[in-house]
Amino acid sequence: MPPTKVWCTLCKKMEPRKTEFRHRNGLAAPRVRAVQASHNPFSFIPTSTHQPEPAIAHSLPSASANATDNHSSYEPIITTHGSVQMDSATDADIYPGVGDDLPEGEDVFPDDDNNNVGESNADGEAYGAAAEEAQRRTWANRTRLGTATVDEYESDSDNEDDGDGDETLLDADFDEDDTDDEDGGLPTSDMTNEEFERELAQIADEMTDEDFSLLRSFALKTDEHLTNKTFEKLRFAFPNAGVDTWKTTKARVEFLSALRPVPYDCCTNSCCCYVGPHVDATSCPFCKEPRLDAQGKPRKRFIYIPIIRRLIEYFKNPGMIEKLSYRAQFSEDPGVVKDVFDGSHYRSLKNSNVTVNGRPCSYKHFSDDRDIALGLSTDGFAPFRKRKHTAWPLLVFDYNLPPEIRFHLQYIMCIGIIPGPKKPKDFDSFLWPFVEELLKLSLGVTAFDVASATLFVLHAFLILVFGDMPAVAMVMRMKGHNGISPCRSCHIKGLRVPNMRGTTHYVPLDRSRHPNRGNIPKYDPLHLPHRTHAEFMAQAHEVQFAATTAESEKLATAYGVKGIPLLSCLSSISFPQSFPCDFMHLIYENLVKNLVLLWTGNFKDLDEGAGKYQLNPTAWEAIGAATAASGSTIPSAFGARPPNVAEDKTACTAETWSFWALYLGPVLLHNRFRRPIYYNHFIDIVKILRSCIEFELPREKIPELRTGIAKWVEEYERSVNIVPYMLVFSS
Repeated sequence: MPPTKVWCTLCKKMEPRKTEFRHRNGLAAPRVRAVQASHNPFSFIPTSTHQPEPAIAHSLPSASANATDNHSSYEPIITTHGSVQMDSATDADIYPGVGDDLPEGEDVFPDDDNNNVGESNADGEAYGAAAEEAQRRTWANRTRLGTATVDEYESDSDNEDDGDGDETLLDADFDEDDTDDEDGGLPTSDMTNEEFERELAQIADEMTDEDFSLLRSFALKTDEHLTNKTFEKLRFAFPNAGVDTWKTTKARVEFLSALRPVPYDCCTNSCCCYVGPHVDATSCPFCKEPRLDAQGKPRKRFIYIPIIRRLIEYFKNPGMIEKLSYRAQFSEDPGVVKDVFDGSHYRSLKNSNVTVNGRPCSYKHFSDDRDIALGLSTDGFAPFRKRKHTAWPLLVFDYNLPPEIRFHLQYIMCIGIIPGPKKPKDFDSFLWPFVEELLKLSLGVTAFDVASATLFVLHAFLILVFGDMPAVAMVMRMKGHNGISPCRSCHIKGLRVPNMRGTTHYVPLDRSRHPNRGNIPKYDPLHLPHRTHAEFMAQAHEVQFAATTAESEKLATAYGVKGIPLLSCLSSISFPQSFPCDFMHLIYENLVKNLVLLWTGNFKDLDEGAGKYQLNPTAWEAIGAATAASGSTIPSAFGARPPNVAEDKTACTAETWSFWALYLGPVLLHNRFRRPIYYNHFIDIVKILRSCIEFELPREKIPELRTGIAKWVEEYERSVNIVPYMLVFSS
């Protein structure tokens, strides 16, 4: 029988097992003041009392390897399945004096047979095999293939951040895996823990007034974007408000949330993250920059924020549980499309079994009402005004939430930011920690539902990935939009401009007048040669495992696919169906802006040829002035005040072009063109856009929309009337 009391490393004394468990897992406040965290960095770090089986390290190429993550040798913190310890040190070295009063032979940290919430519901072998196979398939032979061909592109720039650059260097809190039952249900050992977890869920009753005061100050800083300097002044401005230093506040919030960022060494140029085949590399395989500095410390790190713990905590909040029930309560109307759950991909997943490592599980996708549907978005942006550096946030969206709130900032989960300054060359290496968690979530993790006061197996599945064309090309491991086979959805072939050295390819439907048109003089926009998942994966495999590098490059050029993407190890992802076009980038950042460039004679240095679509410069200046003046009579509920689109293009965001195209353009462009067909052509696309952004779309209208879009593109090629092979909307 286990002892009734064990040593609590946070309180520095013997505590009942349940109390120690609460403290260790961040579910109750230890009986010490929060300010101690600023003196002892380990004051609030929970240390697992498990003696775990060898874990699947985030950064190891082999699932059987027993090692830690890719922390550099200098780093004193290592992890073994959630334990936070000092490198090459005993418990006595870490906590001097702790346990001195215990009987000889008794462990300071005794074994604990309780199975913690958050543990994987699958046995270690199943997850380990899946992780090993995912790495093997993804990175085999990859170093000879280079990276996806993507161009630098413009994006909105934000003001420089005022952060102090502090980074938490703690690892993920994944506990020891347990065996699952045949139906993917809870392990037998979990059935005895429900009463225990019911008590642990009442964390609010255990928190002190000091904790609440600290959390309020933390919320103020994050919600109002206070700088670190301003926050430090609060405790002097309000000495009785209980505001602590920012360093102490962060340490305490980290403990209370039990959410610990995981650092990974990465290339100083962000070419790759040192995981998978790069885990032991001493220099970047792409740019050859050394991994460590002269002191043996990593030159740059990618900070990953785990998602499993956050999803588990959702179910300890009754209000959040109610919001997450949207997917389960979603009622499908056969005649209407109103959400992602009306899509064919989601509906097909509901009828298919989860597959991990090629082995079907006994349960289907979304078979439990609490299963979570996720989406991933990424895009490069320039954080500084000079726009010489780019960073790549990785954002996760929860589709279980109602549409009216799911894209609000407070519900978006950031899992990390690829730091830049350049675009990644092995994007999958930065996605690997996320995919690791998705594999665990496919197998199921134990969670506690406070609404029903029961333990359950939580599953979450990534179903959609979106971003602009260069970003999605990297995730899908494709050549990109300038390749010979540029489209991720179909096999349309690109054409180069004759007698020019440029490598850019264009994809007109009508190529009958091009000297190298091939076997297809004109594509039918309603019957394009679509890609399929099976074909995509077969081509990716053929490219990656070609006999020679030359053969691999030749196949990659022909297919537009550079190899096997990491996300293909997830049964919930379908290529290319899970990668829809991003409406904001496709329409407002490209189509509308390019139309304006054509109208003003600034599109790729082309004139209007035989067409008559260019606006008089004076007319365009008047349109810009009228756009800026319209802000005085437009309610702010419609969005930001429109700028002068003729003078300040840098101030024109996607929101600006959306509002201008839908509401201002139809009025301001009336009677401005020399030929009415160009105005009518613009009005046609406005009608299409308004239909596309409706909250509900009758299914019977979809064929009509598809036909209208195809007609608009064909009319565009005819009415612009310049050389057909120059017609393209590039990302």
